[in-house]
Amino acid sequence: MMDNRLRVAGEAFLLLLLSLVMSEVGLASLIAVTPLLFFSIRHGRIGASILIAGAFILELVIAGFRGGAFGAGKLGAAVLMIEMFIPLSLSAAGIVWLSTKGMSVMKRLFMTLLPSLVLALACVAFFYSDRALLTDLQLLFEDAFVALVGPVLELILPGVDMSLIAYVALLSVVSLVLPVILCGICASCFIYETVLHSRESDWEEKVMCLEYNPDAVWGFIVSWALVLLLRFVSAPLLLEIAVLNVAGIWTVVYAVQGFSVVFARLRRRSAAMRSMTLLIIVIVLTVLLPGINFIILIGLPLIGVLESFFDLKKLGGIDYENHS
Repeated sequence: MMDNRLRVAGEAFLLLLLSLVMSEVGLASLIAVTPLLFFSIRHGRIGASILIAGAFILELVIAGFRGGAFGAGKLGAAVLMIEMFIPLSLSAAGIVWLSTKGMSVMKRLFMTLLPSLVLALACVAFFYSDRALLTDLQLLFEDAFVALVGPVLELILPGVDMSLIAYVALLSVVSLVLPVILCGICASCFIYETVLHSRESDWEEKVMCLEYNPDAVWGFIVSWALVLLLRFVSAPLLLEIAVLNVAGIWTVVYAVQGFSVVFARLRRRSAAMRSMTLLIIVIVLTVLLPGINFIILIGLPLIGVLESFFDLKKLGGIDYENHS
Protein backbone atom coordinates (compact mmCIF):
# COMPACT_ATOMS: atom_id res chain seq x y z
CA MET A 1 0.00 0.00 0.00
CA MET A 2 2.78 2.41 0.94
CA ASP A 3 4.72 1.53 -2.22
CA ASN A 4 1.64 2.26 -4.31
CA ARG A 5 1.17 5.66 -2.65
CA LEU A 6 4.80 6.52 -3.23
CA ARG A 7 4.50 5.51 -6.87
CA VAL A 8 1.42 7.69 -7.35
CA ALA A 9 3.09 10.60 -5.55
CA GLY A 10 6.21 10.20 -7.70
CA GLU A 11 4.14 10.16 -10.87
CA ALA A 12 2.24 13.26 -9.78
CA PHE A 13 5.51 15.05 -8.94
CA LEU A 14 7.08 14.28 -12.32
CA LEU A 15 3.99 15.43 -14.24
CA LEU A 16 3.79 18.56 -12.08
CA LEU A 17 7.47 19.32 -12.69
CA LEU A 18 7.06 18.85 -16.45
CA SER A 19 4.04 21.15 -16.45
CA LEU A 20 5.89 23.88 -14.54
CA VAL A 21 8.85 23.68 -16.92
CA MET A 22 6.52 23.95 -19.93
CA SER A 23 4.79 26.95 -18.38
CA GLU A 24 8.11 28.82 -18.55
CA VAL A 25 8.90 28.02 -22.20
CA GLY A 26 7.16 30.39 -24.59
CA LEU A 27 4.36 28.82 -26.61
CA ALA A 28 4.70 25.57 -24.67
CA SER A 29 2.96 27.38 -21.81
CA LEU A 30 -0.28 27.13 -23.79
CA ILE A 31 -0.24 23.34 -23.43
CA ALA A 32 1.35 23.17 -19.97
CA VAL A 33 -1.81 21.59 -18.56
CA THR A 34 -1.45 18.56 -20.86
CA PRO A 35 0.86 16.49 -18.60
CA LEU A 36 -1.55 17.05 -15.71
CA LEU A 37 -4.44 15.72 -17.81
CA PHE A 38 -2.46 12.50 -18.30
CA PHE A 39 -2.75 11.86 -14.56
CA SER A 40 -6.47 11.16 -15.04
CA ILE A 41 -5.76 8.18 -17.32
CA ARG A 42 -4.53 6.06 -14.40
CA HIS A 43 -5.91 7.91 -11.39
CA GLY A 44 -9.25 9.39 -12.43
CA ARG A 45 -10.79 12.79 -13.04
CA ILE A 46 -10.84 13.92 -9.41
CA GLY A 47 -7.17 13.15 -8.83
CA ALA A 48 -6.18 14.99 -12.01
CA SER A 49 -8.39 17.98 -11.12
CA ILE A 50 -6.72 18.25 -7.71
CA LEU A 51 -3.29 18.07 -9.35
CA ILE A 52 -4.25 20.78 -11.87
CA ALA A 53 -5.50 23.05 -9.08
CA GLY A 54 -2.34 22.43 -7.06
CA ALA A 55 -0.13 23.18 -10.07
CA PHE A 56 -1.88 26.51 -10.61
CA ILE A 57 -1.48 27.52 -6.96
CA LEU A 58 2.21 26.67 -7.12
CA GLU A 59 2.62 28.62 -10.35
CA LEU A 60 0.79 31.57 -8.78
CA VAL A 61 3.12 31.58 -5.78
CA ILE A 62 6.21 31.35 -8.00
CA ALA A 63 5.00 34.18 -10.25
CA GLY A 64 4.12 36.34 -7.24
CA PHE A 65 7.53 36.03 -5.62
CA ARG A 66 9.42 36.33 -8.92
CA GLY A 67 7.61 39.51 -9.92
CA GLY A 68 7.55 40.96 -6.44
CA ALA A 69 3.76 41.18 -6.55
CA PHE A 70 3.30 40.18 -2.92
CA GLY A 71 3.45 43.32 -0.87
CA ALA A 72 3.69 45.53 -3.98
CA GLY A 73 0.28 47.09 -3.50
CA LYS A 74 -2.68 47.30 -5.84
CA LEU A 75 -0.62 47.69 -9.01
CA GLY A 76 1.46 44.60 -8.20
CA ALA A 77 -1.69 42.59 -7.56
CA ALA A 78 -3.19 43.79 -10.85
CA VAL A 79 -0.06 42.81 -12.78
CA LEU A 80 -0.13 39.37 -11.16
CA MET A 81 -3.82 39.04 -12.05
CA ILE A 82 -3.09 39.72 -15.70
CA GLU A 83 -0.04 37.45 -15.73
CA MET A 84 -2.06 34.55 -14.32
CA PHE A 85 -5.16 35.06 -16.50
CA ILE A 86 -4.12 32.57 -19.17
CA PRO A 87 -2.68 29.93 -16.78
CA LEU A 88 -5.86 30.06 -14.67
CA SER A 89 -8.05 29.87 -17.79
CA LEU A 90 -6.16 26.86 -19.13
CA SER A 91 -6.17 25.11 -15.75
CA ALA A 92 -9.91 25.60 -15.35
CA ALA A 93 -10.45 24.47 -18.95
CA GLY A 94 -8.55 21.25 -18.26
CA ILE A 95 -10.78 20.47 -15.28
CA VAL A 96 -13.92 21.28 -17.28
CA TRP A 97 -12.78 19.06 -20.17
CA LEU A 98 -12.36 16.12 -17.81
CA SER A 99 -15.81 16.81 -16.37
CA THR A 100 -17.69 17.01 -19.68
CA LYS A 101 -16.89 13.61 -21.13
CA GLY A 102 -19.72 12.43 -23.34
CA MET A 103 -20.69 15.85 -24.71
CA SER A 104 -20.15 16.80 -28.34
CA VAL A 105 -16.81 18.38 -29.24
CA MET A 106 -18.29 21.81 -29.91
CA LYS A 107 -20.19 21.86 -26.61
CA ARG A 108 -17.08 20.79 -24.71
CA LEU A 109 -14.99 23.51 -26.35
CA PHE A 110 -17.46 26.22 -25.40
CA MET A 111 -17.80 24.78 -21.89
CA THR A 112 -14.03 24.93 -21.42
CA LEU A 113 -14.13 28.63 -22.36
CA LEU A 114 -16.74 29.54 -19.76
CA PRO A 115 -14.19 30.07 -16.94
CA SER A 116 -12.20 32.39 -19.22
CA LEU A 117 -15.31 34.40 -20.03
CA VAL A 118 -16.18 34.76 -16.34
CA LEU A 119 -12.60 35.79 -15.53
CA ALA A 120 -12.58 38.28 -18.40
CA LEU A 121 -15.81 39.90 -17.23
CA ALA A 122 -14.46 40.07 -13.68
CA CYS A 123 -11.28 41.75 -14.93
CA VAL A 124 -13.24 44.27 -16.99
CA ALA A 125 -15.44 45.15 -14.02
CA PHE A 126 -12.42 45.43 -11.72
CA PHE A 127 -10.32 47.65 -13.97
CA TYR A 128 -13.19 49.86 -15.11
CA SER A 129 -14.02 50.53 -11.46
CA ASP A 130 -10.54 52.01 -11.03
CA ARG A 131 -9.56 54.02 -14.10
CA ALA A 132 -6.37 55.29 -12.43
CA LEU A 133 -5.16 51.70 -12.01
CA LEU A 134 -6.05 50.97 -15.63
CA THR A 135 -3.99 53.97 -16.76
CA ASP A 136 -1.05 52.86 -14.63
CA LEU A 137 -1.20 49.39 -16.19
CA GLN A 138 -1.30 50.83 -19.69
CA LEU A 139 1.77 52.97 -18.96
CA LEU A 140 3.53 49.96 -17.47
CA PHE A 141 2.80 47.92 -20.59
CA GLU A 142 4.00 50.77 -22.80
CA ASP A 143 7.29 51.03 -20.91
CA ALA A 144 7.84 47.26 -21.13
CA PHE A 145 6.96 47.24 -24.82
CA VAL A 146 9.32 50.10 -25.64
CA ALA A 147 12.14 48.48 -23.66
CA LEU A 148 11.61 45.18 -25.47
CA VAL A 149 11.09 46.18 -29.12
CA GLY A 150 11.79 49.92 -29.15
CA PRO A 151 15.42 49.72 -30.37
CA VAL A 152 14.45 47.41 -33.25
CA LEU A 153 11.52 49.60 -34.31
CA GLU A 154 13.72 52.70 -34.22
CA LEU A 155 16.10 51.06 -36.68
CA ILE A 156 13.30 50.00 -39.03
CA LEU A 157 11.03 53.06 -38.62
CA PRO A 158 13.01 56.05 -37.34
CA GLY A 159 10.83 58.53 -35.47
CA VAL A 160 7.90 56.13 -35.09
CA ASP A 161 5.39 57.00 -32.36
CA MET A 162 6.17 54.32 -29.76
CA SER A 163 3.11 55.17 -27.68
CA LEU A 164 0.80 54.57 -30.61
CA ILE A 165 2.51 51.30 -31.56
CA ALA A 166 2.33 50.10 -27.95
CA TYR A 167 -1.38 51.01 -27.78
CA VAL A 168 -2.12 49.10 -30.99
CA ALA A 169 -0.15 46.11 -29.69
CA LEU A 170 -2.12 46.18 -26.43
CA LEU A 171 -5.44 46.27 -28.29
CA SER A 172 -4.30 43.37 -30.48
CA VAL A 173 -3.46 41.29 -27.42
CA VAL A 174 -6.78 41.84 -25.64
CA SER A 175 -8.70 41.33 -28.90
CA LEU A 176 -7.17 37.88 -29.42
CA VAL A 177 -6.73 36.60 -25.88
CA LEU A 178 -9.73 34.24 -25.84
CA PRO A 179 -8.99 32.71 -29.27
CA VAL A 180 -5.38 32.13 -28.16
CA ILE A 181 -6.61 30.44 -25.00
CA LEU A 182 -8.94 28.26 -27.08
CA CYS A 183 -6.00 27.26 -29.30
CA GLY A 184 -4.17 26.09 -26.20
CA ILE A 185 -7.25 24.22 -25.01
CA CYS A 186 -7.71 22.50 -28.37
CA ALA A 187 -4.07 21.41 -28.58
CA SER A 188 -3.92 20.21 -24.95
CA CYS A 189 -7.18 18.29 -25.09
CA PHE A 190 -6.39 16.73 -28.46
CA ILE A 191 -3.00 15.49 -27.24
CA TYR A 192 -4.64 14.12 -24.10
CA GLU A 193 -7.44 12.39 -26.01
CA THR A 194 -4.98 10.90 -28.50
CA VAL A 195 -2.90 9.39 -25.69
CA LEU A 196 -6.06 8.24 -23.87
CA HIS A 197 -7.38 6.45 -26.97
CA SER A 198 -4.00 5.40 -28.37
CA ARG A 199 -4.86 1.71 -28.11
CA GLU A 200 -8.21 2.06 -29.83
CA SER A 201 -8.10 1.01 -33.48
CA ASP A 202 -10.83 3.45 -34.52
CA TRP A 203 -9.41 6.63 -32.92
CA GLU A 204 -8.01 8.02 -36.17
CA GLU A 205 -11.35 7.36 -37.86
CA LYS A 206 -13.10 9.33 -35.12
CA VAL A 207 -10.78 12.28 -35.79
CA MET A 208 -11.57 12.01 -39.51
CA CYS A 209 -15.29 11.93 -38.82
CA LEU A 210 -15.58 14.92 -36.52
CA GLU A 211 -18.46 17.06 -37.74
CA TYR A 212 -20.52 19.93 -36.34
CA ASN A 213 -24.20 20.66 -36.77
CA PRO A 214 -24.37 22.53 -40.12
CA ASP A 215 -26.51 25.28 -38.55
CA ALA A 216 -23.65 26.19 -36.16
CA VAL A 217 -21.83 27.83 -39.08
CA TRP A 218 -24.09 30.85 -38.64
CA GLY A 219 -22.20 31.65 -35.45
CA PHE A 220 -19.06 32.07 -37.54
CA ILE A 221 -20.81 34.05 -40.28
CA VAL A 222 -22.69 36.42 -37.96
CA SER A 223 -19.66 37.10 -35.75
CA TRP A 224 -17.48 38.07 -38.71
CA ALA A 225 -20.32 40.10 -40.22
CA LEU A 226 -20.39 42.10 -36.98
CA VAL A 227 -16.63 42.62 -37.20
CA LEU A 228 -17.06 44.09 -40.69
CA LEU A 229 -20.04 46.18 -39.58
CA LEU A 230 -18.04 47.75 -36.77
CA ARG A 231 -15.49 48.93 -39.34
CA PHE A 232 -18.16 51.32 -40.63
CA VAL A 233 -20.22 52.01 -37.50
CA SER A 234 -18.95 53.82 -34.45
CA ALA A 235 -19.10 51.62 -31.35
CA PRO A 236 -17.52 51.52 -27.88
CA LEU A 237 -14.00 50.11 -27.87
CA LEU A 238 -14.99 47.43 -25.38
CA LEU A 239 -17.72 46.18 -27.73
CA GLU A 240 -15.25 45.98 -30.63
CA ILE A 241 -12.83 43.97 -28.51
CA ALA A 242 -15.63 41.61 -27.44
CA VAL A 243 -16.81 41.07 -31.03
CA LEU A 244 -13.26 40.37 -32.24
CA ASN A 245 -12.82 37.80 -29.48
CA VAL A 246 -16.11 36.08 -30.36
CA ALA A 247 -15.20 35.99 -34.05
CA GLY A 248 -11.78 34.60 -33.18
CA ILE A 249 -13.36 31.89 -31.02
CA TRP A 250 -15.60 30.76 -33.89
CA THR A 251 -12.57 30.81 -36.19
CA VAL A 252 -10.65 28.44 -33.90
CA VAL A 253 -13.72 26.20 -33.54
CA TYR A 254 -13.99 25.82 -37.32
CA ALA A 255 -10.24 25.39 -37.66
CA VAL A 256 -10.77 22.18 -35.66
CA GLN A 257 -13.30 20.95 -38.22
CA GLY A 258 -10.97 22.06 -41.01
CA PHE A 259 -8.18 20.03 -39.41
CA SER A 260 -10.47 16.98 -39.49
CA VAL A 261 -11.20 17.54 -43.19
CA VAL A 262 -7.52 17.87 -44.10
CA PHE A 263 -6.66 14.79 -42.09
CA ALA A 264 -9.44 12.79 -43.76
CA ARG A 265 -8.14 13.74 -47.22
CA LEU A 266 -4.54 12.90 -46.29
CA ARG A 267 -5.55 9.67 -44.59
CA ARG A 268 -7.30 8.56 -47.77
CA ARG A 269 -4.01 8.89 -49.64
CA SER A 270 -1.86 7.32 -46.93
CA ALA A 271 -3.26 4.95 -44.32
CA ALA A 272 -0.06 5.42 -42.29
CA MET A 273 -0.88 9.10 -41.66
CA ARG A 274 -1.62 9.91 -38.02
CA SER A 275 -3.58 12.86 -36.67
CA MET A 276 -0.87 13.67 -34.13
CA THR A 277 1.68 13.84 -36.93
CA LEU A 278 -0.52 16.31 -38.80
CA LEU A 279 -0.95 18.41 -35.65
CA ILE A 280 2.81 18.62 -35.19
CA ILE A 281 3.25 19.63 -38.85
CA VAL A 282 0.58 22.33 -38.51
CA ILE A 283 2.15 23.71 -35.32
CA VAL A 284 5.67 23.76 -36.79
CA LEU A 285 4.55 25.44 -40.01
CA THR A 286 2.42 27.98 -38.14
CA VAL A 287 5.15 28.93 -35.69
CA LEU A 288 8.26 28.82 -37.87
CA LEU A 289 7.30 29.77 -41.42
CA PRO A 290 6.05 33.30 -42.11
CA GLY A 291 3.65 33.34 -45.05
CA ILE A 292 2.83 29.65 -44.72
CA ASN A 293 1.44 30.29 -41.25
CA PHE A 294 -0.95 32.90 -42.66
CA ILE A 295 -2.23 30.38 -45.21
CA ILE A 296 -2.81 27.82 -42.45
CA LEU A 297 -4.50 30.31 -40.11
CA ILE A 298 -6.91 31.34 -42.87
CA GLY A 299 -7.14 28.01 -44.68
CA LEU A 300 -8.14 25.66 -41.85
CA PRO A 301 -11.14 27.72 -40.64
CA LEU A 302 -12.24 28.30 -44.24
CA ILE A 303 -12.10 24.58 -44.99
CA GLY A 304 -14.06 23.93 -41.80
CA VAL A 305 -16.75 26.39 -42.83
CA LEU A 306 -16.94 25.01 -46.39
CA GLU A 307 -17.37 21.51 -44.95
CA SER A 308 -20.68 22.67 -43.46
CA PHE A 309 -21.96 23.47 -46.97
CA PHE A 310 -20.27 21.01 -49.32
CA ASP A 311 -19.34 17.93 -47.27
CA LEU A 312 -15.74 17.98 -48.44
CA LYS A 313 -14.89 14.67 -46.77
CA LYS A 314 -17.28 12.75 -48.98
CA LEU A 315 -15.96 14.31 -52.17
CA GLY A 316 -13.86 11.57 -53.68
CA GLY A 317 -15.66 8.72 -51.98
CA ILE A 318 -14.91 9.04 -48.26
CA ASP A 319 -17.64 7.41 -46.20
CA TYR A 320 -17.91 8.23 -42.53
CA GLU A 321 -20.16 8.47 -39.50
CA ASN A 322 -20.51 11.57 -37.37
CA HIS A 323 -18.36 11.31 -34.21
CA SER A 324 -18.60 14.93 -33.13
